[in-house]
Amino acid sequence: MDAEKCRELKAELTAQERPAVPIGRFFDGNDDVASIGCNLLEHPGMAAFREALVGLTRRPDVEAVYALIAELDPGEDSWPFTDTVLVFGRISAQDLEQALRKLEPDEVGSAAEFGIDDELLSKHAGPALAAWWD
Repeated sequence: MDAEKCRELKAELTAQERPAVPIGRFFDGNDDVASIGCNLLEHPGMAAFREALVGLTRRPDVEAVYALIAELDPGEDSWPFTDTVLVFGRISAQDLEQALRKLEPDEVGSAAEFGIDDELLSKHAGPALAAWWD
């Protein structure tokens, strides 16, 4: 884990009421398997999460992907923790489920179903889906 990048990210997110970070930034310097998908019996590894989630940003039907931070500072040597990823764009829930199949999210659905606040949803014009790991 890149400790300096972790400190910078935590400082940046502290100022946000509902911390969210672009997915590329979430993974930049992050090798902490406890930061996402930690409930999985067989974690596919950070490379698999990075490849799938950052890969979504290269799709023509995806505008942006964010990690919603559930726990900003789980420990000094820990990366901020997310259990929810927000995906903006025209991607269907079925296509998102397929793209994330290896990551085994517990649920995929509209952002409204997850109670995502309007301020966050106003960042992009397109509709938003969420993927959640329990």
